[in-house]
Amino acid sequence: MYKSKFFIVALFVILVGGMSACSNSSNKATSTNNQSNAESTDASSQSNDSPADSTVESNNSSNNHSDESSTSQGEVSKGQTNNTTKIEGRRTEFIEKLDNIQKELDTLPAKKDSDKGATNAMKDYYGISYEKYDEALNEIYALLKKELSPEIMKDLKAEQINWIEQKEDKANEERQKYEGGTNENVAYYTSLYESTKDRCYELVNNYMTD
Repeated sequence: MYKSKFFIVALFVILVGGMSACSNSSNKATSTNNQSNAESTDASSQSNDSPADSTVESNNSSNNHSDESSTSQGEVSKGQTNNTTKIEGRRTEFIEKLDNIQKELDTLPAKKDSDKGATNAMKDYYGISYEKYDEALNEIYALLKKELSPEIMKDLKAEQINWIEQKEDKANEERQKYEGGTNENVAYYTSLYESTKDRCYELVNNYMTD
């Protein structure tokens, strides 16, 4: 009887010990797996961050190169100096334009009556002629201002202002010769036309080449 109880107690102790060992083993395995999964997640997170960091660095590097390139180009542009004293290859073109203006004016109906001495026709004809060559002069001067060096344009601007004053003075002198007469305005516009036409050819020949 005593031996039988002892055997049962021993068997119970063995069973409890075995169950405890299994439980510890299972918990240890679970802990190991959780730690492994956590480490795997961290590695994946680091791997995902890497392309983004690389892209940012790449973009920063690209922007830096772009800024350096822009700065370099800007410095080159600022460093360039315009030393142009004459516009090459445009003289013949503008001479032909000026010649064609006169050819068109000669076909106007007012030209025939003007040649006959009709006062109103003369006033109309020379008024239109002055306007046409004045437009041409503005076109020529604008091109010179765009292409020639600042030093040349500084002198030309002063020269042009002086020419305008002389042109007006001369036209007024011609008008005064016929003051109160029917040819007063005719003389005025004829003088403006002739002075402006001459100035067009002068600028083209002085500041343009073939």
